[in-house]
Amino acid sequence: MPDHSTAPVPQPVQIPERADTVGPGWQELLGRLHHQLRAMVPGYRLVDLGEKFGGLRVHVESVGDDGDATRTLITAAEAESMRTCEFCGAPGRVRTREDASRGWRKTVCDTCHGLWSAHHLMIVNGAVRGRPSEA
Repeated sequence: MPDHSTAPVPQPVQIPERADTVGPGWQELLGRLHHQLRAMVPGYRLVDLGEKFGGLRVHVESVGDDGDATRTLITAAEAESMRTCEFCGAPGRVRTREDASRGWRKTVCDTCHGLWSAHHLMIVNGAVRGRPSEA
């Protein structure tokens, strides 16, 4: 049986390693959150990061932290995401395609909303992809 006592301890996954799960408009916000979390809890571990109901969702584990301070930072970042276009980072709001009463919700600015509603914009692996207009 091999001796694993000298095996390197894997570093915890943190925000930069998973930032491509959301759009580029939220990257600056995620960068700030990462630096704030590292200042408080250098070894925080990212459990989940994604978009849900139009806003950013971040879940972390932090050893040695009371949780209230990290939760406050995360809550502020999630709230900011709901005012920031996920596509471009401009001021935005949670909307549906064509402002329908139901459907997929995404935080978008007015410019990106029209393109997203027409299915000309999407986010793939953290990058905005556009579809050519259909003739």
